[in-house]
Order: sequence, then structure tokens, then C-alpha cells
Amino acid sequence: MRLLRRAFALTLALGLATPALAQTADAKWPTKPIRLIVPFAAGGGTDLVARALAEKLGTALGQTVVVDNKPGASGIIAMEAAQKAPADGYTLVLGSASTVVVNPAVLPDLPYDPIKDFEHLADIGSATVVMVASPDYPVKDLRDVIALAKAKPGEVNYGTWGNGSTGHLCAEIIRAGTGINMTHVPYKGAAPVLNDVAAGHIKLGFSDVQSAVPMVKSGKVKVVVSCTRRSINFPDVPGFVEQGVDFDFVWRYDLMAPINTPKPIVQRLHAELMKILAMPDIKARWAEFGMTASTISPDDLKAQTAKDIATLRKIAQQANIKP
Repeated sequence: MRLLRRAFALTLALGLATPALAQTADAKWPTKPIRLIVPFAAGGGTDLVARALAEKLGTALGQTVVVDNKPGASGIIAMEAAQKAPADGYTLVLGSASTVVVNPAVLPDLPYDPIKDFEHLADIGSATVVMVASPDYPVKDLRDVIALAKAKPGEVNYGTWGNGSTGHLCAEIIRAGTGINMTHVPYKGAAPVLNDVAAGHIKLGFSDVQSAVPMVKSGKVKVVVSCTRRSINFPDVPGFVEQGVDFDFVWRYDLMAPINTPKPIVQRLHAELMKILAMPDIKARWAEFGMTASTISPDDLKAQTAKDIATLRKIAQQANIKP
């Protein structure tokens, strides 16, 4: 009986010690470099955001944050790598609208779930997609495009950087809200779209705002509408709601970690990120990227992401969008 009591006491002590040991480990975090996975190639917009963030986050945490570019398969390779990583706070991934919202909305057999498989740490920054037109095209805003498309159903062409891209979904949001019928011309990137719009080979196109800024400043293309809110780069150009399309959505970057990353680590990362995003130099850099940051909490961010996926999935299904 005495031995049984001792065994029970030892088991109880071990059981009570486990959470304490975990808390101690969390308190010491981080004790080694942190990997920040980026779903796209070095030098692109997502990579530039990641590297600016990594430098500041590394300083705040007292550890190096190493950017690990894993491009390919529309970001799926990177998201899977992050999904399968240990949930110990040493692997993060910078999700974008395409990997966190668009992929789940348009891909039926996606091997990761942005809601079930990840902790959402912070809305790093939101930007917009813009519809651009050739300078001589007789449209000055979205209302003119809608009127033209209604007058010539199916004859108005627009370019995007691919089937199921954010640009494609922007166009489908317009279609769903107005009933117009335009013809989609998919390209391999935003740059070829902008070049062809500038040359007049195609009169309308969609682009991320960062790529569009130099072309607009040089007068090679003009901005017709911002999808879906006004852009800080083009504050005089109205967004969707202001031009008769009742739809509000934010294209954003979402810093994430594998699901079940300890709560204290999630909370610390969120707190540090809020400080970083409030820094004047980061605000200025983000403005160059056409982005503004948000203070939304991790729980609210995850809930908003789930809502956005459901909304875009419905639009993708109605439009029969297939990558």
C-alpha cells in the first residue's frame, strides 16, 4: 500500500510538473534562430515585406529570423512546409491573400487548411488590386467600364495574372455585383498585363498596386478602380462600393505559425509585431508597398479569414473558376 501511495504521488507530481516545464520552455523562447517561410521567390513583393519584417522581428526577439523562400505551386509548397513544421515557435510563414484566402476558395483538394492548420499571428499589412486601362481607352472609372460592357456583352477583354488570381476574382466580384459579361485573358504575371495594356494590345487589366505605381506615374496606364477599397497610392481613385459594386474585402498579408504553437509564444509574437508595425520607418516602407497595417487580434484575424474564404469560394463557384 505504501508503494502504491508513493507511485501515485510520483505520477501526480509528474503530471503537475509537465505544464510548468512547458511554461518554463515558453518563457525562454526563443533560444535559436527562427525560420520565416515565404511562398514566393526572392525579390518579389512578398519577399521584400518578409525581409523588412524579419530584420525588425529578429532585433525584438534577440534572435536571427532567417527568410526561407519556397516558391512554386501557387504557394502550396511553402504552406505545406509550414504546416508540417513543429509547433514550437521556430517556424513562421508569411501568408498572402493568394495562399490564405484565394487558394482555399478555388482549389478543391488543397493539402492545407489555413484555419485548422495555422495560428494567425497578425495582419501584417493590407494592399489593393487595381484595374488599369490604356490611356486612350474611353473610360475614366468603373461605371464607364460597366456601361461599356453592358453595351457590348462579351466584347470587353481584361487581363490578369492567371485563372483564380486575385485579379481574376476582382473581375468576378464586379460581374457578380453588376451582371456584366467581360472576357478574361490570363497572363503569366502582372508585368506582362501592364505592358500589353500600355501598348494597347488589351485595353483593360488588373495589377497589384506595387507593380502599377511606376506605370501610372509615367502615364503609360491609368487607374480605373481600386479593388476593393481605396489605395493609399491612389487616394483619389474610388473603390468598389463607391462605384456601385457592394463588396468589401481586404487583400492582406497574414503572419502565421503551425497550429498548437504555445499560446504564450503566439501572444508575444503578436505583441512584438504590433510594436514593429507602429514604427515610423516601417510605416513609411509599407506606404511604398501600398500597404497599411492592422491591429486586429489573432482570434479576430482567423475569424475574418474564415469569412473571407467562404465569400470568395461562393463567387469562384458561381463563376466556375478553375486554376
